[in-house]
Amino acid sequence: MPTPLLLLAPAIAFAAKGGSIKDLDKHNGFRDLALTQRCDDVAEFKGNKLVVKRAATLRTDKEPYAGMIVFRRPDDLLKIGPTELIDVSYACYMDQLMSVSLQAWGPKDAEELLYTFTTAFGAPTSQDEDLGVWKWDGKKVTLDLQFDKATDAVSARFTSKPMVEAKQENDESIRKASIQDL
Repeated sequence: MPTPLLLLAPAIAFAAKGGSIKDLDKHNGFRDLALTQRCDDVAEFKGNKLVVKRAATLRTDKEPYAGMIVFRRPDDLLKIGPTELIDVSYACYMDQLMSVSLQAWGPKDAEELLYTFTTAFGAPTSQDEDLGVWKWDGKKVTLDLQFDKATDAVSARFTSKPMVEAKQENDESIRKASIQDL
């Protein structure tokens, strides 16, 4: 018997006539937040840090914090389309919103999120159903959906391409500087 995700092929073909990958770039964010917006401007982030992943420099008034901080909004709706979410988190880099991550569980949630995203943004630009990976790759925003068949974990991430590029450049500069210090 085919897995429920394989039953979505007709839905993907149909939905591709609706939304477009251009809509992913046009919206450029998640709900009321735009990717690359200043995280200091989001009132719900104040005092709700989850994790400080890495700091490249100390924060000063003149220089933004160069690490990644993950936030949750306490009153966030844990639902997207028909899917009940386990978690929604927001990653900020250099004080700007870099990505939004959604967590869910089970094949039904994976199927519903795939349908929701396909309806909104058209068919994935790349996919590997065997690995449970779908990707919408816009010019400014990437959306990745993953379903781990072994654990039933479902994750989706909206990511700002300019912020990822800035982080990669900064990481490379730090790496080079640390080699020179040896």
